[in-house]
Amino acid sequence: MAYGEIIMEALEEKTLNKKRLILFIAIAYGITYLMMIPMYIGKQHGYDLTQIVDAQMCSPAAGVALGFLLFYKGEKRVPKFFMTVVVINYVIQLVLGLLSVVANPFGPDDVFDLASFLGVSGDSAELTGASTTINLSTLYYMAGQYVLIIASVLMWIGYFVAGRERRKFAGLSRNNGRMGILLVLLYVALYIPRVFLPVIIEGLANNNLSEFFSEYALLFKQPLFYLSVVSLPLNYPLTIVAFFGEEYGWRYFLQPVMQKKFGMKAGVILLGVVWGLWHLPVDTMFYTKDSIPQMVVGQIITCVSIGIFFGFAYLKTNNIWVCVAMHFLNNNLIPILSGALSADVLQDQSVSWMQLLEILVIDLVVFCLFIFAKEYKEKKNKTEEAVNA
Repeated sequence: MAYGEIIMEALEEKTLNKKRLILFIAIAYGITYLMMIPMYIGKQHGYDLTQIVDAQMCSPAAGVALGFLLFYKGEKRVPKFFMTVVVINYVIQLVLGLLSVVANPFGPDDVFDLASFLGVSGDSAELTGASTTINLSTLYYMAGQYVLIIASVLMWIGYFVAGRERRKFAGLSRNNGRMGILLVLLYVALYIPRVFLPVIIEGLANNNLSEFFSEYALLFKQPLFYLSVVSLPLNYPLTIVAFFGEEYGWRYFLQPVMQKKFGMKAGVILLGVVWGLWHLPVDTMFYTKDSIPQMVVGQIITCVSIGIFFGFAYLKTNNIWVCVAMHFLNNNLIPILSGALSADVLQDQSVSWMQLLEILVIDLVVFCLFIFAKEYKEKKNKTEEAVNA
């Protein structure tokens, strides 16, 4: 192929990538930020906003998948069934999120107690290790969870029927499996001390570290703690579409774009900032009530630091599923390690500026040092340089 033809193909690819990027931003950011309106309304009425949060998680991958379906119509290598499932799941999650605010028949005080329904005497929390009281305003969230399960199963079907060539074309190949497993284990090994170190530091400062150990001694006696740990590998394949929703957008699609534009190191750092700002709706409407500035800053710190490690893992393996697994563990270990054993621990958090300083220092040591890995060394692309000239 002549050099001129190579340049023309590169220019066409550049134009196509611009269209995909615009679509991605419109869905991942445009729709997500517009959803702050119903989130604000729901927050004023005391509605549960978890369903909207789940819809937001699915938006980045939906933007990428829709780009494949719209801009690669004649391309036979596109795994169309897989991409269609990702898009439809997002649309349903989004609709359920809107309905949870504008058409919710239950108020925040309408609850259903399973223990009372079964005629069991005594406090349900004492019986099970966690409350069996269900807030009926979470009706749409529960429906959304069933949709996530169905979509995850259909996504797996779409993945395996697509074939090796289509999976490779869409960046879905499971490359470097052994290295991927080691990196996931390394992430867990780094993540656990990252969670506990701020608590231990605070305990030492306030001279109440013994309370911390006492609480965990009680936690280890609860059957629900072990059930939560055992259920992790069972929940992963059944909820994977939500975590794929973020990683396919950030790591597979946007990370290469940012790194081509700003360089390997600056690109992944700026991606972390972009990822952190994407959380603005949940930071302001869901995660906290009394420490919004701290939550926003803390989110950016977290996304930059974890994004460096996730980006390193993706560059090391070229396997998006490694990042998906790490993202799943990141979100699902929090309720377990916090001792709450419930995702409710993510809501209404209080964060101080001192805690942010502790997190920043810990993240610099635990995750940010991976920015110096050889995977982040600058790479030159002569064809790309010619196109941009």
